Amino acid sequence: MKHFVSYFYCMKYTIISLIILLFFSCKSSSELNKKMNTKITNCQLIEKEFTHKGGKLTEYKELHLRCSTQEYFIKICESNVTSEELKQYLNKDIEVEIEIREGLLDHCESIPDYAQSRTGSYVIIKKILR
Repeated sequence: MKHFVSYFYCMKYTIISLIILLFFSCKSSSELNKKMNTKITNCQLIEKEFTHKGGKLTEYKELHLRCSTQEYFIKICESNVTSEELKQYLNKDIEVEIEIREGLLDHCESIPDYAQSRTGSYVIIKKILR
């Protein structure tokens, strides 16, 4: 009976240790995935007309990056650069450090009233390199 009790306590601590180890390894892999989305790339900076929910074009224009075959909406409110800094590169190639994200394209903490609800892939620009 003594051996069974000591075996039980040993297994209990082994299982707890494995759970803690698993928890920290999952956290590390999610941080790694975040870093993998950050890359340096050459793209063309373009402007596109904003399309309203109903499919109507508006006068408002949005900045996008055209990177080979992929085109990304630039979410300025989360970027480290302003639209004014980017506009000097309009219709030109630009080397940037970007992070590709998924989520709400139009929601910004700084503009809580904006009501569009587009979702998808977008980029934030961390730094203009050239």
